[in-house]
Amino acid sequence: MHNNTLSKTIKLLVATALGLSLAACASSPNAGWQTAASDCATAEHTIAAVQGEQMQSPMVGQLVSVSGVVTASWQAEDELGGFFLQDDSAGIYVNSVTPVAIGDRIAVEGVVAEKQQLTQLTDVLKITTCGTGELPAAKELRLPVAKLADFEALEGQLVHLPQELVVNGTYLLGRHGSFDVAPERLYTPTQIATPGTAAQQLAASYQLKRLVIDDNKAPQPAQVDYPAPALSAENTLRTGDTVQPMRGILSEYNGRYRLQPTSAVTFQKSNPRPEAPARVDDDRVIRIATFNVLNYFNGNGPSQQFPTDRGAKTRADFLRQEAKIIAALIAIDADIIGLMELENDGYQNHSAVVRLVNRMRTTTNHDWRFIQAADDTFGGASITNGLIYRGDRVTAVGEPLTVTTGPFSNRSRYPLIQRFQPSYSAESFAVAVNHFKSKGSCPRDDADPNANQGDGQACWNAARTESARLLVEFMSTESTLAQTPAQVLLGDFNAYAQEDPLQLFAQAGYHNRIEHFEPQGYSYVYDAQAGSLDHILVSDALHGRVLQQQHWLVNADEPTALGYDNFAQQPNWYAPSPYRSSDHDPVIIDLQF
Repeated sequence: MHNNTLSKTIKLLVATALGLSLAACASSPNAGWQTAASDCATAEHTIAAVQGEQMQSPMVGQLVSVSGVVTASWQAEDELGGFFLQDDSAGIYVNSVTPVAIGDRIAVEGVVAEKQQLTQLTDVLKITTCGTGELPAAKELRLPVAKLADFEALEGQLVHLPQELVVNGTYLLGRHGSFDVAPERLYTPTQIATPGTAAQQLAASYQLKRLVIDDNKAPQPAQVDYPAPALSAENTLRTGDTVQPMRGILSEYNGRYRLQPTSAVTFQKSNPRPEAPARVDDDRVIRIATFNVLNYFNGNGPSQQFPTDRGAKTRADFLRQEAKIIAALIAIDADIIGLMELENDGYQNHSAVVRLVNRMRTTTNHDWRFIQAADDTFGGASITNGLIYRGDRVTAVGEPLTVTTGPFSNRSRYPLIQRFQPSYSAESFAVAVNHFKSKGSCPRDDADPNANQGDGQACWNAARTESARLLVEFMSTESTLAQTPAQVLLGDFNAYAQEDPLQLFAQAGYHNRIEHFEPQGYSYVYDAQAGSLDHILVSDALHGRVLQQQHWLVNADEPTALGYDNFAQQPNWYAPSPYRSSDHDPVIIDLQF
């Protein structure tokens, strides 16, 4: 799973950059400043001169006077705290709550600043209203642009987006009311391109296609306006939905260009919520699934105290989380489910996996069981892998196995390997549940082979690749597994489809049949790009016996706001449904035995 901690502070900084303004003051200019003329007819500078021709204003820190027409104003307490001004040549943001109205022709005297790369006027000393003016015609902005400078040339100006655009990311929708768009769906480069030059070129091309659509509000809004009338558990905005042409002001935050809309934002639900894939109508089919359950921690110790290391902060939050996870697991309708990010607290009555299986039993009336992989905890991390199954559909054969050497000793979680036999057949098969080292928390030493190599595979690729090699070796040499040619490797490998670990598996004879059944499938959306970190791979013996394989797009396309942990901000965002039960989508496979 990616580390997203940094992005949690983005909108607060955006608000600082775009607003949180200082009221116009009557005090004298700071020492060294000379008062600039501030009458509309005598303003000393054009806005174009203030903006300059480069990525940063050449006049930062200088007191200037400009004039123009107010094109947009968001000055209320719950808005940006400023307005946009445009003359015949360019536009600029003015960080002031001195009241103005759209269409006012005004002169402004203030200091030029660059805040998170947005050129603006701050420390506003004087605003003079000179009458009204005609709003400038909106300039067309069509994506992709030819070069980043094309965005910069329009910063602060009224623009028109003439094309239908695709929603690609909603990570900040709940916190900051913003979402990402592009002309088409964007995929993580190493999902579809070879790591290295091809992936780098694809990533660079995305910068010319992407745009953030903001809501012109302060952080943590009580209501998110997108989609109208407001975001809720039943009125979602999914990545893959489309947005109709719109108008607004082009602004910038930290190298990301964004639209501050001045017209209604209208959506088309082009990617509706899918139902769970129906099982193949054949009694001799075993359904297997993989599901990262996003830190399912049921409380510390026998008394189950909260907060826990990684999971829900309160018992109420845990119960909301559990309701969503159970709803998803039931809908998946599998016979065997590999689980990642379970609390690693053993197998006693108070443990997470025991509670989960008990809840599945009582909710479904099926004979759900779990594989006990150790006497106590399984591995040294706070999270572990789990394997649950229906005892009426399959029987566990032999003892569970694992690999503890190499990266499995301190990076990747212990794989949980178990052989099974269908209730209707004598044939046995092996299932290996995996959770490889994530891409975050990079080594401090750039010379470390696990450091980011700049090829698109992020950090710890060497550890993940070695984990794959050791797993393949074990599956082929361990005595019982060597006699079990029908093998399924599944889990959160933290590697996209074209990355080294997946290529190693392919070379070793493990097949990702998703390429046949769902060629553009994905299980995760990160940085407004879709890709699959979660995979189910089958050995040669099972290649021709896969009747169905697909992702259930129930989580990655949904806003994070609809998860279990935002109830305090907005109760209407929560429902005990499978949608946004985790940050990863389940992957499902139907195999004929």
